[in-house]
Amino acid sequence: MPKAELYKISVVEGKVLVRVPPQLVGAQTASLDDIQADLHLMDVDYIPEKLLEIYERTSGEFDYLCDEESKDFTLQIELTKDESAVYLNIVPPKIEEEPLTEERIYAALKEKGIYQGVLEENIQKMISEKIYYEPTMIACGRIPVNGKDGYAEILFLPEAERPAPGSQFNLREIPMLQEVKAGDELIKMIPSTAGEDGFTITGKVIGATAGREFKIFPGRNTRFNEERTHIIATSDGVLCQLGEYLSVEEVHVVDKVDASTGHVRFDGVIKVRGNISDRYSVEGVRIEVGGTVGKSRLRSIGDIRVAQGIMGSMIQAGGSVLAQTITDAQVNAAENVVVYDYIINSKVNAGNNLDIPTHHGYAHGGTLQAGNLIRLPKVGPPEEFTKEEDEVEELPTTTTMLEVGISLASRKQFNTLLENIQNNFNEFEDSLKEILPVFEKSIEEGLSPEDLDALNEAGEEASKKSRMIFLDNKKIRLQREINHLNETVNGGIVFITGGIQPGTAINVRRMRYNVLTPTTSMAYHFSQNGVQSAACETMIDDYRKYLLKLPA
Repeated sequence: MPKAELYKISVVEGKVLVRVPPQLVGAQTASLDDIQADLHLMDVDYIPEKLLEIYERTSGEFDYLCDEESKDFTLQIELTKDESAVYLNIVPPKIEEEPLTEERIYAALKEKGIYQGVLEENIQKMISEKIYYEPTMIACGRIPVNGKDGYAEILFLPEAERPAPGSQFNLREIPMLQEVKAGDELIKMIPSTAGEDGFTITGKVIGATAGREFKIFPGRNTRFNEERTHIIATSDGVLCQLGEYLSVEEVHVVDKVDASTGHVRFDGVIKVRGNISDRYSVEGVRIEVGGTVGKSRLRSIGDIRVAQGIMGSMIQAGGSVLAQTITDAQVNAAENVVVYDYIINSKVNAGNNLDIPTHHGYAHGGTLQAGNLIRLPKVGPPEEFTKEEDEVEELPTTTTMLEVGISLASRKQFNTLLENIQNNFNEFEDSLKEILPVFEKSIEEGLSPEDLDALNEAGEEASKKSRMIFLDNKKIRLQREINHLNETVNGGIVFITGGIQPGTAINVRRMRYNVLTPTTSMAYHFSQNGVQSAACETMIDDYRKYLLKLPA
């Protein structure tokens, strides 16, 4: 707080007056040492006991201290604590024999080490208008201007459906599978700005915070343009998203998967209009099913989306899994699992979040795991929620297990990926070392058939290692994003927006909590004392932004 707000010294008709206002409890108080220092600068001859009396009285009025006898201008210069501004208080002599000059004020500032941000107009005004006994700002620093975050414009969507310019969005929430042609501009990248540093009046730099780059990267069949301002399609197909990567894939459409088709494997998007029967496997970059999935196996490096139910299936997705229902199934998704009706007697593992976003949905039986967040409307048999409270019996055994937190296996897999990238990079460099001498020889002597075979073999090996590095790097980016959210949620949180029945066990960071009585609207999280419960509505609003609204 500036001294002018804690006390004030004024000279009126040759009399020195001091005002010390009453101070609130806990507020900063005037310093007697500061008052004495200012009086010393004014060359005032006063009685110390009189000053102490005024200081202790804190009347808030100007009290007479002594007569003024100074013969020259006194310049009182005060810096704010954060060195953002300088105030000057001019105390004139009783008789002005020589006028005050700008040079003298600048010299006083120099003695204080103040060189930047001087307000020349304010100094001139104080001299010309004889502004005395009023502390006035004569120098100020510059507040840093932080940089702006980068953003992206989604060019492949109709203009009315695009996110607002400058807004931040999650690529996972953008509808995909639009048809595009080679050469189409898909994304326009608007770069972040560095910002502008500020400074204090003593010349110290106050660093600005640079804006963050918006992260979207080209995947298969896409590339940056030369200026890296746009992502462009390099072939015809439909758009796919995996994490922060955008790719263009071919599409294979089948009416159904049964004995007439056999197993289906395609290096692109697989669209099944109807059902997938028992005992068949489907593998692709992304899988879309219009009906149900029976006791079959689905595997995708991206999303798997089922319009109806997953029943007795084994599902493995490198992206997210969406379905209407999951029953007696095993589902493993590297990112998110979203189910709209129910999950029954299934083992479901989501690397990031597991979510039933509807009010009527529920989960019962099996093990549901997520790296960060689980949100469920109800947990337990549906018939239990229709009973009166005194009719509900405590269940003797655990029927539903809910777990959140990055597993040890996932952390080990992350470290293994880092090692793989380093090993593949080293092998990639070794392949280049084999290729370069052959190139140099071809320039001087030409290539023999043996040299050409060796060059092709080394080139294929280098290309293979490059693809492996690229794929592992995508997985690393995804896992780092999940790990960052895990730090934010302190190991994970389970939200039950409706009711939860006895027979449910909740693990957070490998600490267990058993639900023994019917409970409604609770959040389960980790603290120093283990798993704690809190009212769901008091916590969930802070974390809704992490629960994605995946397009159907």
